[in-house]
Amino acid sequence: MSHDIVNTFDAAVGDIRVMTNSLTPRVRADIINYDPTQPGALSVTEFCRSLKISRSVFYKIRTRSQHESKAALHPRSRAPKQPARRYGPDVVNELVRIRKQLKFDGWEYGPRTIHYEALIADTFPGGKVPSPATIARLLASVGHVEASPKKRPKSSCIPFSRSTAMALWQLDAFEYTLTTGTIITIYQLLDDATRFDVGTTAHSRAENSADAHQMLAAAIAEYGAPKEVLSDNSSAFNQLRQGRIGAVETFPASKGAMPISGLPGKPTTQGKNERSHHTLIRFLDANTPTCLSYFERVEPGGASSTLSANSQQTGAGLPYGRQDPDDRQT
Repeated sequence: MSHDIVNTFDAAVGDIRVMTNSLTPRVRADIINYDPTQPGALSVTEFCRSLKISRSVFYKIRTRSQHESKAALHPRSRAPKQPARRYGPDVVNELVRIRKQLKFDGWEYGPRTIHYEALIADTFPGGKVPSPATIARLLASVGHVEASPKKRPKSSCIPFSRSTAMALWQLDAFEYTLTTGTIITIYQLLDDATRFDVGTTAHSRAENSADAHQMLAAAIAEYGAPKEVLSDNSSAFNQLRQGRIGAVETFPASKGAMPISGLPGKPTTQGKNERSHHTLIRFLDANTPTCLSYFERVEPGGASSTLSANSQQTGAGLPYGRQDPDDRQT
């Protein structure tokens, strides 16, 4: 510790009580000058009892006096060896600017995402990017935190996820209305362990097996087949409950992946995908796409760069940050 803690001995009850105040220089001098070899000198135990200190404190001060001489007459400094770093207004202003830009563009704008964006910018004031926790504290100090008291604490949930990448992919789809009023269907395919978006595509038709099959084929061609593919019980993904096998079940199986589905009426099984939907919808709302061509693929076998990049951000729900499935193979 950076300062001395005094253990006082109560002779009446025979116990030791801890005191946080340091010994005075006079008491320290008595301890240093004590010579048990002098005629009539008290024993170490009796001497410590007379000063109401413990034997451990006695020997610590004696040892310190041998190494530090007169410095042992005074307690060590209580100042932290590594004082908390202080950040000026330029740092706070830059954090606020990044947050506003992320929010305007429709990205996640929490402390972890801000931290990542500041790191890759290479122009952060002072060259030292604060930690996500410090960013949260600095933003809160200037009123740039949106309180969410109704949000369920994570400690109340029992999350589940695969321990390695490529162990499980989650497949889901949702409808989105363009600014022109046209309704499209967006398919999302996430790696369960890393939350990496291995395939996000948009189609003009309602949810169906053909479009889902096409997206799965492109994702497997680019990243390889996972061990399992999880989907809900919609007829586009899971037709076993209707007495037949669909393309979304036969195709992964032909590549060595086991198709599985959640229990009926249990949407929390696809919770990671549902959370990713919210992120993507916020991004689309900010960019107001007017036609399906906005979602066209720009890479062979890969999802739309706009959508895929959006799902790969670092947010509070991403325990491993921006990761490719290969980054977490073990």
